[in-house]
Amino acid sequence: MQRCTLDVPSLGEPVETAYVEETSGNGAPIMLLHGFDSSLLEFRRLFPLLRKEGANAYAVDLIGWGFSCCKFHEKPDLQLGPQQKTDHLYAFWKGKVQRPMVLVGVSLGSAIAVQFALQHPEAVAGLVLSSPQVYVDGIGPMSSMPRVLSYLGVQVLKSVPLRNMANKMAYYDKERLATEDALRIGRLHTFLPGWTNSNIAFMRSGGYSVSKRIPELQQEVLVLWGRNDEIVECKFADNFARDLPHSRLKILEDCGHCIHLEKPEEMARALTEFVSEIELHGAHAQ
Repeated sequence: MQRCTLDVPSLGEPVETAYVEETSGNGAPIMLLHGFDSSLLEFRRLFPLLRKEGANAYAVDLIGWGFSCCKFHEKPDLQLGPQQKTDHLYAFWKGKVQRPMVLVGVSLGSAIAVQFALQHPEAVAGLVLSSPQVYVDGIGPMSSMPRVLSYLGVQVLKSVPLRNMANKMAYYDKERLATEDALRIGRLHTFLPGWTNSNIAFMRSGGYSVSKRIPELQQEVLVLWGRNDEIVECKFADNFARDLPHSRLKILEDCGHCIHLEKPEEMARALTEFVSEIELHGAHAQ
């Protein structure tokens, strides 16, 4: 993991941004975005395979989650919603990537990817949405709770019982993958200063609402879904055929929500093939 300092005007303070990169490969850059209240450690099995495949790849922690941080985290009036996360990702793209990329969002990271692609189409050559949480908007009543109740709710997010339940729901092969190590890795970033306040700020922002805008996407789109997803049901896959008739859908058998952790070899292969297709399509367009 590395850090770089990025200026993000809408945040008002420089952001110490955590990321990993592999830039010695070929092809369009692949940018990996983790899910809700997680970190780039989600890609600990996928990233080495992308490197082995000779891909150019990045994974980044967006402000408020993971290991990226800034000085204002503890301000009670902190504004840290979808727009600030989009601005942070754009700053990273301008500073590090600087050419059209294949943007890969997992779970809620897919909503982040959709919003970013709509606002900055020049930066996105293609989209990969993995177990995408994009058809359920917002975060419900937690957005309007008094701050003290929001604080208690966030502390529950950090608790071992809730994390353990989410850990088990994330996989089809629970015995092999829903381990104590996985639980610890998933909680590691929650002990950083500013984690509580950042999550309260995100919840009070109302979260992401992109479902009605999905038909506006102009990029090539690949959708990956685990047949046995217990967190975002595979039935939502039919919505993409309706909203994006030219999108491609790949269902992975015997796989739960976290394809990048449960079937990393298959996901790495799907990503590198998609990058090749994007580049071939671009060459033909010229």
